[in-house]
Amino acid sequence: MNKAEIVRMTSPCGLPCFHCPVNMAIDNAEIRSQVAAVLGISEEKAVCQGCRAQEGRIPVLNAEQTCKIYTCNQEKGTDFCHECDDFPCDRLHPYADQARFPHNTKMFQLCMMKKLGVEKWAAEKAGEIWNTYRTEKFDFGKILY
Repeated sequence: MNKAEIVRMTSPCGLPCFHCPVNMAIDNAEIRSQVAAVLGISEEKAVCQGCRAQEGRIPVLNAEQTCKIYTCNQEKGTDFCHECDDFPCDRLHPYADQARFPHNTKMFQLCMMKKLGVEKWAAEKAGEIWNTYRTEKFDFGKILY
């Protein structure tokens, strides 16, 4: 992917839409069925083109509201939150009741984007972060000395 495609397929808050099952469900009926079952919604609603393509609205979550992070980035003229002088801010706060969703990975994704650059992050790190989040268990041995 080139940088324009990466920006288009990554939310301002750092979620890589190109790794998201709800985005993959657009072209994959099996994934769409699984997403619908997990979220308890119709298969018709179990798809997402990414917040940029939908002007900050994510129908699978709530079609009536525009994401405040998306709006903030639009107003500030930034592609990603890590480009903002106010980064990090409370809009990126993680919440325990949302821990099953990848939204709690956005700060780590944004920090890696800032550190590596958007293109290198997309090619080398975004998928690894996504897969670690979805498949691995927390290991104290990795953080304790």
